[in-house]
This record gives sequence, C-alpha cells and structure tokens, in this order.
Amino acid sequence: MKVQRLLRRTAAQAFRVLMRIVPVRRRVFVTSWPPDEGNAVEVVRALIERYPGQIVWADPPADVRLRQLGIDPARVVRTGKRSWRAIRAFLSAEASFFTHGVYGCPRPVANKALVNLWHGDGPKAHAGALVPSTFLVSGSRVFGQSLARVFGVDPANVLLTGLPRAAQCRRAVSAEQLRQLGIDPTAPFVVWMPTYRQTSAAGLNVARSDTADPSADLELAKQIVPAAAALANVGIQLVVKPHPSDLVSRRFDLFTAVSDRALEEAGTTLYAFLGASAGLLTDYSSVWTDYLVTDRPIGFFMPDLESYEGGRGLQNNTLDHLPGVRLSQSADFEGFAQEVLDPGTGPGKALRRRAREYFGITHPPQPAGLLLEELARRGVFTLLTTTGKGP
Repeated sequence: MKVQRLLRRTAAQAFRVLMRIVPVRRRVFVTSWPPDEGNAVEVVRALIERYPGQIVWADPPADVRLRQLGIDPARVVRTGKRSWRAIRAFLSAEASFFTHGVYGCPRPVANKALVNLWHGDGPKAHAGALVPSTFLVSGSRVFGQSLARVFGVDPANVLLTGLPRAAQCRRAVSAEQLRQLGIDPTAPFVVWMPTYRQTSAAGLNVARSDTADPSADLELAKQIVPAAAALANVGIQLVVKPHPSDLVSRRFDLFTAVSDRALEEAGTTLYAFLGASAGLLTDYSSVWTDYLVTDRPIGFFMPDLESYEGGRGLQNNTLDHLPGVRLSQSADFEGFAQEVLDPGTGPGKALRRRAREYFGITHPPQPAGLLLEELARRGVFTLLTTTGKGP
C-alpha cells in the first residue's frame, strides 16, 4: 500500500510540473471508470453539441457501444489513457473531466481546469485517496460541500448543476431490452442496488473493506428473502444490480441479476434501466440521490448497519433524513410493495420531498449542458452560441 501511494504521489507531482510547462490548447480531456459511466457519457454528448475544440476521450467505450449511446465515434479522439497521445492531451487541455481522478491526481494549475465529475453524491463517510480539482460537480448542496472539504476544493467551486447521469433516468427502455435483461416488461420491477462492503485489488487499487464484520456482508443474501417474497406476492419482480467492485456475488436463485455487461448487450444504460423501474431498494449507496429524479418509492435495506458504521461509517445525520422507510421486517416490505403499486400511499412521497430539501438535491432537465455553461461563464472555455447538429 505504501508503494502504491508513493507511485501516485510521484506521478501527481510529475504531471503537475508538466502541466505548468506544456502550453494550453483548445481541447478537452475526458476519462472515467467504467468507460461508459453516465456522467462522462453525458458530458461528452454535451461537448459534441457545444464545444468548438478537440474532444479527447481516454479509454472510451468501444465504438459499437458509443453508437448505442448515440455518440458518433468520429466526433471524438479516442485513445488509451496510458498512450502518449492521451498524456499530451491531458497536459495541454483547457479542461479535463474525470470520475475517479487521473494520472495520480495532480493538483490543478492556472488556465487548465480539472473538473471532478466524481461518481455519486451519497451518505458514506469519505475515505480513500485525495482527489484535488479546480471544480467539483454535484447534485447535492450538503454532499457536495462535504466532499469539497475532504478534497480541499474551494466551496465556491462546487458546481451544483446536478450529476449529468441522472438525465439518463428520463430515457426510455424498450420492452425487448427488458426481456433481454431477463425482466418481464408486463409486470413492475424493483431494483435492489446494494453498495459494496468489500472489494478486491485491481491495478493500483488495493483491496479494501468498508465493514467491521465481513460475515454480515454474506448474510445479506438470506436477509433479502422477505423482501423478495413480499414483492412477488403482489406481482412485483425484484432485480439485483450488483456494484461492479463488489467482492461478494449478489446472484441468487430467487431473482434476476443484471450486470453492466448485460446492460451493454441490451443496448441500454444503468440509469435508463433504473428509470424504467417502479421502485428502488438500496442502502449506503449514492444511487438514491440520482433516483430521486423519478420521484418513485425508495426503500432502505440495511441489516448490517452496525458493522458498516463500525467500518467505513456514514456522514452525520444522513439516516435521519432518508427519502424512504428503513425496511427490516416482512410487514415493512409488504408496506413498501403496496407503495410501489400505488405511489400515493404510505409516507414515501413526503420523505422524498423532505430529503430533497434537507440535502439540497437538484435535478435540472439538462445537467451536462448546464455544467458546460457554468464552466464557460467562469472563463474555462468558450462554447458555441447555438447547439450544433450533434450526434
């Protein structure tokens, strides 16, 4: 772990020196994990419409995936992140957009904005590597300012334009795409989207555990059974979407599991898939802040709360303002199932309204476009005054 941190720190220092030396060019640099992460995709879509310079996308989705996403591969320069072409583009870009940091996470320099799209507003306590940037993009006043404090970003540079990926929740998913995912399009479905508790090592990332009791993580498979039964009894399908970094398999015989690969093969995206659902079951994940754009029922399944708080932990007061009911007993799940069938029943709508107000959550219709306009207003780059033809 010490060696990995040293490598990151050395890379960050070297890149910062080079950023000071290399002249700025009219180009932007984009990278994300996974390659088709919704924030990056929507930013690239908006850049193609409005940005007059070169768009360099490092480690982008395959060309066939770009076309699925409505992006013409010819409109962007595609290259490997470790290539000299990508490194040169990053060093000279007037703005760089990323979701998990890039090239060791150098601190920003003048005239070359680092725009941290991040990968979700949410209640988890902040842990892991420092990701400095010029601007931090958020859809929540509370969570955005909290992350800015951790990353050392000027509070005035938290851009509350909404996370770009939330716009995908408004995009249609066809009945055939749902069938490809193993979902009956004639019946409502609820997505169970738990966050990871443990991850494995990959690349420069070390294995980590966010729980004080790994055995509690394994018990989730048994403890979710009452939820599946309560939903099935009234004709609602329960579909699990595992976190791509999860060390523990979330595939169970009781219900369908949908992977990132399956979503790609079906030609849709995670957030469009979520937008097609009738409700969400989650826990400490940031996904509920995005899902609020649908104004549909959200239930919180957190039987391992004690072990999670003893591990990574949560930000103060978040559990007191959740946009849904905490579910544990069969009766809780039955009430949630009824709310899914009739969203006007139960306390959910009032809780969602309260959460939006408390956390300062915003979902503008075109968050990526709003983000570019805000960056242009701050002098980062110049945009076309009218949208181009676009993809």
